[in-house]
Amino acid sequence: MLAIGSAAGAASFTHVHNVAASHGQPGWLAWADAIVLELMSIASGLEMRRRKRAGTSLVFPSLVLGFAVALSLMAQVVEAEPSAIGWIAAAVPALGFLVMVKIALGRAGAPSAADRVEAVRTVRPSAGDGKRTAQGRKPSTRSNPDIQALLPAARRASQELAADGQRLTRETLAERLRADGYTVANARVSTLVRTLKTEAP
Repeated sequence: MLAIGSAAGAASFTHVHNVAASHGQPGWLAWADAIVLELMSIASGLEMRRRKRAGTSLVFPSLVLGFAVALSLMAQVVEAEPSAIGWIAAAVPALGFLVMVKIALGRAGAPSAADRVEAVRTVRPSAGDGKRTAQGRKPSTRSNPDIQALLPAARRASQELAADGQRLTRETLAERLRADGYTVANARVSTLVRTLKTEAP
């Protein structure tokens, strides 16, 4: 994936640079056009994923992505041989680069198979969750393997919520974990929130 993405990205950047340079954008301006145009699709893809997790509108980043892809493809084929094969061959680098970016974004932050197996066990809350012991203390998460299995994912979700400017609550944490593919009961989420708040400085 890295080799394909690097080769496709280099070819796509070069096409855009050459088109810009031959149409009145000399020197570094041509490279600036190539960098801005090609990386707009990556930035808009990241923003779409963030907004999808946050449950907000995808209209603006979707429009930006469509605009960037259309301009990139136009830059690839504008100086190609005027034939179907020439246009396809010129568009391959840009399409390959976008496909590799899409695959990479889809894999980033996805829970592993082991995480999913452990998370499925959290559907049924245990009788000890949310109750205090006879000494007045809440049960330790160390004695609960389900909570321990979910803690790494919960910590990542808490960091993402903070980066998005959202408060850590049972509702926001549950929504983020479920968006990441975890099946988790509300009682487990409450325990995770208490644990994360205890860990916070």
